[in-house]
Amino acid sequence: MLCLYLEAPFAACRTFTAGWHRPTAGFLTYSAAYGLILNVAGIENRLREEDGGHDGETPASLMQPGLPRACLALGVPVFDEQREPFPRVQTILQQLHNYPVGKDAGIPQELAKGNKNNITPVRREILCNLRAIVCLDNNPEIEERTRQGLAGKFNSKRYGLPFLGDNQYLLNRLEEIPWPLPPKYERVHWYERIEQSNAEGPRARTTRLTIWIDRANLSLTQSALYAPSERPSSQPSTQAWTQISPPTEASESGKPQP
Repeated sequence: MLCLYLEAPFAACRTFTAGWHRPTAGFLTYSAAYGLILNVAGIENRLREEDGGHDGETPASLMQPGLPRACLALGVPVFDEQREPFPRVQTILQQLHNYPVGKDAGIPQELAKGNKNNITPVRREILCNLRAIVCLDNNPEIEERTRQGLAGKFNSKRYGLPFLGDNQYLLNRLEEIPWPLPPKYERVHWYERIEQSNAEGPRARTTRLTIWIDRANLSLTQSALYAPSERPSSQPSTQAWTQISPPTEASESGKPQP
């Protein structure tokens, strides 16, 4: 078992992206946590265009086949009862400038007086004050590689610095914590998967978290509804564990195995 604690002032876990609206999930997603672990462990997860299995036409980044399996549990630690432990979703409003093509696109150029003649407001959501515990189980090799990466002992061609959703959203803190959790971290709201057969009714802070993202075929992207446990505990429940099983072959189009 490997347990990590992370802090980040800003993060973004995109559930989808439109030209004018880019929302975020309400918490760290399993796919983002998995990518962060691979980054620290020095495992390249991108399939480059020159690699075998890449069609050379897909504009988005594809995932490398044969990535390691992982079983993850995510939670929010409670350090102070007087302080809100959950991250807050906030919005940044920006102006998207472009040069439209065609005589009927945007406003007439003479009215723009030499400036860009098409400006669109864009809404971007971000997570603020993210604190999370990430537990990894059932893969001793990745656990050890992640420990080596945290200690700076892993010699690899790791891509860039660890970040969360955007390369300007860097982490303030990322460290291993003992298991079982020490007293400081033993009060955790674990995110639990909400099954369709669940008849409990709506749960507070329910959010959709992505498990696996297929950029070549979005219909194969996996996600599910999760909600934090009502009461904090030191042990994740069965519903808090999520298995990530990447494809073994590039031809499987990124669809995880059951």
